[in-house]
Amino acid sequence: MLAYAAKSSVPMPMSETIEPQADTSDTQAADHWSRALRTETPAEFGRDVFWQSIPEVNRYYTVGACGGDERFPSWIDYCLDFLRGRLPVERMLSVGCGAGSLERFLAMRGAFRQCDAWDIASGAVETARRLALREGYTHIAYDVRDANTYVPPPEFYDAVWFNSSLHHVAELETVLAGISRSLKPGGFLFLNEYVGASVFDFPPRQREAMFAALDLIPKRFRRRFPDGAVVEQLALPTPAEVAAVDPSESVRSAEILGVVGDAFEVLACNPAGGTLLQFLLNGIAGNFQPEDPESMKVLDMILKIERTLIEVGDLPSDFVLVVARRREPPPPPRPRVRTVRPPAAPEPEPARSAEEVRLRAEIESLRAKLRQVESTRFWRAAHLYYAGRRRLRRWLGLA
Repeated sequence: MLAYAAKSSVPMPMSETIEPQADTSDTQAADHWSRALRTETPAEFGRDVFWQSIPEVNRYYTVGACGGDERFPSWIDYCLDFLRGRLPVERMLSVGCGAGSLERFLAMRGAFRQCDAWDIASGAVETARRLALREGYTHIAYDVRDANTYVPPPEFYDAVWFNSSLHHVAELETVLAGISRSLKPGGFLFLNEYVGASVFDFPPRQREAMFAALDLIPKRFRRRFPDGAVVEQLALPTPAEVAAVDPSESVRSAEILGVVGDAFEVLACNPAGGTLLQFLLNGIAGNFQPEDPESMKVLDMILKIERTLIEVGDLPSDFVLVVARRREPPPPPRPRVRTVRPPAAPEPEPARSAEEVRLRAEIESLRAKLRQVESTRFWRAAHLYYAGRRRLRRWLGLA
C-alpha cells in the first residue's frame, strides 16, 4: 500500500468511522475504492496508521475547518449553522459518498427529510446502504453514479456536500456548473476538501518542510505500523505512482478553489491544515498517545510548525472547508434613460458705467464708418495704387 492511500479521508466526529470518498469516471478508480470500502473500517484508516485518527490532530483539523471557532464539535455542525432556522431541509445531496459516514451523521442531526448520495464505487455504495439500514435511516437514497457525467435536476437541492471527493473529479467546471444549477435559490455548497498539489506533485518548499519536520521527530516516535520499522525518510509518491493506484487521485486538486470561486459566491474558506501532517504522520500515528506526555509534546511541536508556516504564508493549507452559495442570475440591465436638459439661460451681462457705455458706442460707430469706407471704389483704387507702387520700388531697388 502506498503511503498516500490514507489521505482521502477527513475527520468525522470521533464517534464516527473515518472513511474515504471517491468520485471519478475511471473504472480503475471505481474498482480501487470498491475494494477499499467493502469493510466498515479499512486497515489503512486504522488508529495506528491514519494521520487524522489521532484525537489531537482531529481537533486541530476541526478548529481550523470551523474558522477557529471552538464552539462546534465538528466541521459538519459548522456547516449546518449556515442552515440555521431551515432544518430539516427538504433535500440534500452527497457527491462521492463513500461508505456513507457523512449522510448518517447528517441524519442523526435531523438535517434533511430526504438525502441522495452518489458514488462511482459500487462496493462503497453497498457498504453505505447496509450501514444506513442498520441504523434505521431509510430516507437516504444511495446510487452508483459518476459525477463527471451525470447531470442533476435543476433547482432540486437545498444543500450539496463534497466530503473529500471533489479532488477526484476531472471535469470540475462541468460538474460544479451542474451542481450550481441543481441548487434551489439560496442553496449551499459545502466542501471539506484536499486542495493541495495535483497528483501530490508538491513544490520544493513543501517537500523541504516535510523532510525537516520528520528530522525533528525523535526516532522512538517514528516507528511504522504494523512492522515497527523506523521511518528514516518520507516516501512521497510520484505522479506516476499515484496514477497507478487511482488515476482520479487529486487529478485537479490545485484548481478546485479557483473553479469554485468562479461558479459560486464563497462565504467561507477556512484553512484546516494537513500540509505537513498528511504524509508526516501517515503510518506512524500510533506513536502519539495521550498516555505518553512526551509524544504529545512532540505532536504539539509539529502542529505548531505547520500552523505557523500556513499563517505566515510560507505554505498553503492543503485542506480547506468551503461554504459557498449559488450565484443568483444578475438582474437585467436597466434601460438607459436619456435626460433632456433645457438650454442654459444666457448669463446676464455685468452692469456697466455710463462712461463705458458711451465709449463702446463710439468704438462701434468708428468700426461702421471704416467698413463703409473700405467698401467704396476710391478706397479700392487707392489700395491698388499704393500696393503697385511698393512692388515697383522693391523691383528697382529703391525700397
